[in-house]
Amino acid sequence: FDKVVAAIRQARNIIMVTGAGISTSCGIPDFRSPDGLYARLKVDYPSLPQPEAMFDMRYFLQNPRPFFDFAKEIWPGLFQPSPSHKFVKALETRGQLRRDYTQNIDTLEQVAGISNIVQCHGSFNTASCILCKHQVTKEAIRDQVFAGQIPLCPNHICSDTLLHHRVPVLKPDITFFREDLPQTFYEHLESDLDVCDLVIVMGSSLQVQPVSRIPDVVDDSVPQILINREPLRHAEFSAELLGSCD
Repeated sequence: FDKVVAAIRQARNIIMVTGAGISTSCGIPDFRSPDGLYARLKVDYPSLPQPEAMFDMRYFLQNPRPFFDFAKEIWPGLFQPSPSHKFVKALETRGQLRRDYTQNIDTLEQVAGISNIVQCHGSFNTASCILCKHQVTKEAIRDQVFAGQIPLCPNHICSDTLLHHRVPVLKPDITFFREDLPQTFYEHLESDLDVCDLVIVMGSSLQVQPVSRIPDVVDDSVPQILINREPLRHAEFSAELLGSCD
């Protein structure tokens, strides 16, 4: 523990990789734990081919309802940042945070005031039509989502009879499987790796590429710390703090 504290104090350009584990104490479920979201989906939606299908574009186009039922549970404004979010913000305030590469879509980093951030998998802040790409704010679809309705695009072009074979759903701008990550991920990572002097993986199982590859592309001389409920068998770290992220 003392070595971890010393490494953090000495670092000046820390790359954080944060996942669902930093938000579980806020009341937001993680994905892969025995009582996490994927386990619940197996019970609530037995028709899903696999739990991950809820975040698969091909399945979403067929049946967006499971996703929007889930969206109500983690909608921005329902939760407050955890001590883990505040830890990341403290690093930024001290001038030590190079970047927080968050896999979370709950927007709690913004609520905590973190600005040096890449939302690798997008967020609920905006939503876009899957057909015409018309974009709206989250407030524009909130009432429909909480009423159990599928939000549809108001753009007149989507009423064109040529488009009637597809439904113009307003999908929150989060990254699904089979979708590319935002270009900012690649742009920032390239420059951040040049100066990074410490990597901290916090609350993530590192299961989803390409974010899971960040520890692999860091220079071998850079120490890496894992703060997580469980160890990661597929990754090696200089030090591990196992247990609640908070």
